Amino acid sequence: MSVAKPLPHDAARLHVTGAARYVDDIPAPASALHIAFGLSPVAAGTINAVDLRDVAAAPGVVAVLTAADLPFENDVSPSNHDEPLLAKEAVHYAGQPIFMVVATSHLAARYAARLGHVEITETTPILTIEDALAANSRFEDGPRIYRKGDADAALKTAPHILTGTIHIGGQEHFYLEGQAALAQPQDNGDMVVQSSTQHPTEIQHKVAEALGKPMHAVRVETRRMGGGFGGKESQGNALAVACAVA
Repeated sequence: MSVAKPLPHDAARLHVTGAARYVDDIPAPASALHIAFGLSPVAAGTINAVDLRDVAAAPGVVAVLTAADLPFENDVSPSNHDEPLLAKEAVHYAGQPIFMVVATSHLAARYAARLGHVEITETTPILTIEDALAANSRFEDGPRIYRKGDADAALKTAPHILTGTIHIGGQEHFYLEGQAALAQPQDNGDMVVQSSTQHPTEIQHKVAEALGKPMHAVRVETRRMGGGFGGKESQGNALAVACAVA
């Protein structure tokens, strides 16, 4: 029995000595390609034109992809099909990926990604809940109300009623290991993806969907994560899909 015994974590020695292997520690094949994204410089706007000629001509660039170049689904959302891998007509947040550069090195990809010329007509971003309510901007058709019994009648007879407003600043832990993925095509057409994810099955599903393959043709491996806190449950989709598509 291990109850109430001060047993060390199975991988404690690996962690404290720095020997634990994460996705970025996996030796990539000598001919591995690297990805960088061309990002939106504005928080909201309409895309008018994208000129990627300088990007394609940069040293080490193998391919440059936009949403129109993706072979199947341009979606990395966990469920609602509302999160494109690459922006199409509009951008909705600063840093949203618009195009993807595939190059012979990480440095070459990052350098080339900065050479893209994207023309965007800026619109006013919605940054607060109050702004969203005023604009009636919703993810669904209307407010979702869960009700049991007659709350109004209960309040009318309540001896004490408290009213007021509270503002809570949401906090998220920042995990030390960033999002990471390594995709390795197999000689039979299958795909193996190493991903720092809390949800390997979701990565499998989204990669298969993006490649137009059945789920059994995609294998996802996750040995360990350097923190997640929920941020790697669905947000690993974009990087894994991008690597697999490239």
